[in-house]
Amino acid sequence: MANPSNWLRTPLSWLLLSLKGRISRGIYWLSYFFLMAVTAVLVGQLIGGEQASFHSLAQMIGPFVIFGTVYANLAISVKRLHDIGYSGFLAIAMFVPLINFAFTIWVGMVPGTTGPNPYGEMPDRVPA
Repeated sequence: MANPSNWLRTPLSWLLLSLKGRISRGIYWLSYFFLMAVTAVLVGQLIGGEQASFHSLAQMIGPFVIFGTVYANLAISVKRLHDIGYSGFLAIAMFVPLINFAFTIWVGMVPGTTGPNPYGEMPDRVPA
């Protein structure tokens, strides 16, 4: 029987769910825009009202999708902060209005530390 703790070791689940490890700027931006696209589709369905294709489905799963995208955004921000060499605790800045925009740009622009740091050996690798 497969070990149930291995589900977090797949690259996609690690990227979107784990708070451990490091990711590079490129992976951060790809993940960020993917999450924003998912949110935009959901909001479009909700705003579209009854004329939208999947409005009733969006109403049912909307809160879960929003919670999931917020958590995934937190997870990629924590891993990006780890790559820079900062504690993931600074990711709470993404919940402060106006500061969240500057935080997103800053985290996505600052280069990561070269070589290993206290948060992992290399970026974009599932930690052992």
